[in-house]
Amino acid sequence: MKKILMAIMALFVCAGMYAQKGEQAAGVHLNFGTTASSVGLGVKYQYGLTDALRIEPSLTYYFGGTGMFDVTANLHYLFDVHPQIKVYPLAGLGVDMCRYEWPDEHGDWSKDTDACFKFNLGGGAEYAINDRWSVGLELKFEIITGGYSQFVAGLGTAYKF
Repeated sequence: MKKILMAIMALFVCAGMYAQKGEQAAGVHLNFGTTASSVGLGVKYQYGLTDALRIEPSLTYYFGGTGMFDVTANLHYLFDVHPQIKVYPLAGLGVDMCRYEWPDEHGDWSKDTDACFKFNLGGGAEYAINDRWSVGLELKFEIITGGYSQFVAGLGTAYKF
């Protein structure tokens, strides 16, 4: 588990090291996960590796008793379908801290947390409101170890700097 966390952290560091070479944006997103059965609020950073390829590390916290804390890095391949609209497939890796509850023999609820590795597949679209701000929609399937796999729908906004 420590190796997985170290690999994810190295990915964030590498994204930061290259941040002087391409287009950058930071933003927030609101997700709904089917396994978490709750809404997640997160932050993201986007860095353009090339004109068509960008990396997006993100942190998301899903609220609720059986929620999750999610650390992910996705890779987007951007297609310009209109001067203001981009669509992209995505693939990524991450780590989830998955909480779950179960009743014990006395009827009391017990809680525990699992650290789970995950792989993301999906796609999204973003609309440039102006030169700095964009809004987007993202749909992805997260294949998560431990039986926590889920479909995630998300809305977000980003500010380019």
